[in-house]
Amino acid sequence: MKQSFALKRWIGLLFVVVIALGHGTSVRAQTNAQVGVFEAYEIKPGARIEIPIEIRNVQDLYAVDLEVHFDPTILTIEDANPQMDGIQPALGTFLDAGMVLYNTVDAQNGIIRFVMTQVNPSEPKSGSGVLIVLYTVGKAEGESPLNVVRADLSTREGVAIPSELVGNTVTVSAAAPQSNATPIPVQNPTSIIVIPTLAPTATPTVTPVTTSTKPAPTQTAVFTAVVGAVASPTVAPAAAEQASGFSLAQNWWILLIVAAAIIGVIIYLQTGKKHTQSENDEEEK
Repeated sequence: MKQSFALKRWIGLLFVVVIALGHGTSVRAQTNAQVGVFEAYEIKPGARIEIPIEIRNVQDLYAVDLEVHFDPTILTIEDANPQMDGIQPALGTFLDAGMVLYNTVDAQNGIIRFVMTQVNPSEPKSGSGVLIVLYTVGKAEGESPLNVVRADLSTREGVAIPSELVGNTVTVSAAAPQSNATPIPVQNPTSIIVIPTLAPTATPTVTPVTTSTKPAPTQTAVFTAVVGAVASPTVAPAAAEQASGFSLAQNWWILLIVAAAIIGVIIYLQTGKKHTQSENDEEEK
């Protein structure tokens, strides 16, 4: 009985080791990502500077929902895509160009909104990089905050990614040094899929007719629904192994070691059993 219990305990321990080894390549420590403006800027009135909205230390990012505030009396944001109406920030190179639900600059109120998801077969992104680039012009002397007030991050499966928001300032001054910054790489705006139904449109003034008390879906609700529809592929069993980062075919040596260990334990226990039986037979004689 004791030997049978010991055998089961050894086998259970070995399977725990297999599981740990199998997931060791895919499980990473979860730390908060940082999103925002990571340095202060100083420019002359009328000068133009490129300011990146960056993300750092993120894991498995697939979609973003950003809101950035600035002082419109101090700064002006130039359009990155003249082919479309309105003012749009430029898409950075961290995420693949995908489906854009919202990409606008409210020049009157100083609000930038950017909502985008990658689409299948794009893979989730980890690490650090530039999400969007603001083509910023000094409008009048003074200091403007440039704060990311909202950053909803999501994995491919729609799981929220925790993040810390980082804000900074842009000072417009005649005494500011001349800027010689290298242009920040951005993606071709024609590679982005824009959802026209979510673009801002002029709203006529009409007398509303109340027909239902059910609230209309919010921008975030629509964003979540679209992410779930376009970003979650149907994963076949073989693809599931790749997604988990552990393949039995690629890690056959682990099974070989475990099998050898189990055989060794069985032989050891059987040998011990025979030895004990021999001792008992000698004592009976």
